[in-house]
This record gives sequence, C-alpha cells and structure tokens, in this order.
Amino acid sequence: MRITVYGTRGGTPIARPGIRHYGGNTTCLRVHSTCLPVGTALLVDAGTGIVPASFDLLAEGIRRIVLLMTHYHHDHTLGFPLAPHTFDQAVPIDVHGPREHGIGPRQVFQALMSAPFFPVDYAVVAGHITCHDLDAVGTDALVIHPRDGVRRADPGELERRAGAGPDALQECLVVRTHRTVHSGCTVSYRFEERPTGKVAVLLTDHEDAEALPPDLRRHVSDADLLIQDAQYTRAQYRARTAGFGHGTGDHAARLLKECDVGRLGLTHHDPMANDPDVDAIVGEARTWLADNGAAARGGAVFACADYQVIEV
Repeated sequence: MRITVYGTRGGTPIARPGIRHYGGNTTCLRVHSTCLPVGTALLVDAGTGIVPASFDLLAEGIRRIVLLMTHYHHDHTLGFPLAPHTFDQAVPIDVHGPREHGIGPRQVFQALMSAPFFPVDYAVVAGHITCHDLDAVGTDALVIHPRDGVRRADPGELERRAGAGPDALQECLVVRTHRTVHSGCTVSYRFEERPTGKVAVLLTDHEDAEALPPDLRRHVSDADLLIQDAQYTRAQYRARTAGFGHGTGDHAARLLKECDVGRLGLTHHDPMANDPDVDAIVGEARTWLADNGAAARGGAVFACADYQVIEV
C-alpha cells in the first residue's frame, strides 16, 4: 500500500511565495493497493487536490473511481465541480460519505453544482455518479476486493481473519470508520490491507483532546502510517483556536507514542502557514516525543506535501 497526497492545506487553497515545499492544494489523497480491482482508483476527499489527481487518473486510464468523503466543508469539496472525471460519463464514480440531518454526498454535490454557484447543474453529470450514505460512522465499514469490488461489511465480519470464497477478507482492503472531533459529522478512515498487514489511518479535521477515548485508540493503534491534522502550533491553539476542530503537532505525537504508530505525517496545514511555520509544528511534535521519553521516534514525524508519495 502507498499513499499519494494531492492536497494538504486546510481552510482555503493558496498560491504564494513561501509555500513551495508543502504546497497549497486542499485535502485530497489517493490510496494505492493491490486489493483494488484493476482500473479502479481510491480517493479520499475532493478538495482542490482532486483536480490534479483526476488529470493523473486520466493519463493512467482509470475506469472507475471510489471517492470517500470525510465531510463537506468547502476545503474538502471545492475540487469536485472542477475535476475532469466529474464530467466523464464513461468513468463511474462511487461516492461514500456521512449523512447527517438528511444531508449526504448527493445533496452536497447538488448544492455545489447549482445556479447561481456553478454553471453546470449536477443533474447533467449525475448519471455516472452513485452516492452512498454512511449513516452509522464508527460501525459502517467497506470491504474492497480485487475481483468483487466494493461492498459494505458488518462489524462481526471484520473480525474474521480467514474465510472461503472469492471475497475472503484476507484478500481485501478493509476500510473502517471513526467519527472525529469536528463540527458536523466528520469521518476518519482506517485502511487495513489484509494481504500485507499494512495499515494507514487518515485522521484529518480532528480536535485535540485531553484524554484519548478507547474507540480512538482502537482506530489508530498499530497503524504503520497515521496522517493527522496538525494545523496549529500549541501557542496558537491555547491563544485562539481551541474549539475550531483542528489539532496540534504535539497532540499528534502523543498518538504516535501511545498508539504504537509507525510513522506520523502532519497535514491540514494552515493557509497562513509558510513552509518554516509547518516545519515548526513538526519540531513541536519531535520536542514532545523527546520530553516524553521517545526522542528516538522523532525521525518518524514529517509534514505531508502536495504530490508526495508515501510507502506504507
């Protein structure tokens, strides 16, 4: 399994001197796995990073897209109406995202692509887009098999380590869900590649918490790679951003240590943060590890950058 990160910025896309290393696209990433059917791409979120991702998929000849939405704030949806594949009727797109107060991915995209906000109505492109609501985040899960594609799984099935038949879980990519601490229903995804045992977790748009709840520990524990929201320095968080629904580098470092995570990639960089500011948050994470008896783990912490490819 590997991850291609197409967008790492939170809030708004940006383009200016001083951000050339980490980039200015908002959240989108691609999960590569041999468990995916041939010709299928797995994306998470439709921030502005989905636009260059879609161009790469066109060049690759991808024939189906599975898009997982964490939530529907603008920085995670801005790219959907602009991505080439939104208009390519020959490529089916399956969208899975949370539903809250009767609003799921279909209702969100209908609103985005409607007058006077956008010149092309969603009805024009809807024929090749199938939306699936996640009604029970934390219980809802997906199983992706190289021959059978994507289906829902029940919690009991996920504990089965072996089985018979073409959809045996040992051949699958299992995608678990967890609700983050953020305004509205926001999903963290855990990707378990059963053939290799590799695990990656995306925990974006997640607020710091004094205690680590057991369900969060289970969701993150033993991940080879954790990509986590660390938008603010500790000083910013204490002074003015507590309650905004985003995290800090030192809190992410705590999850690395206490949940036995292999590597930690910090993401959802503040739109006002230049490259040295992002580097400073990485430094805070490493300082926390050093102060808490885990200095040797400092090398496992890095900041995610647009177009970065990460081997899990």
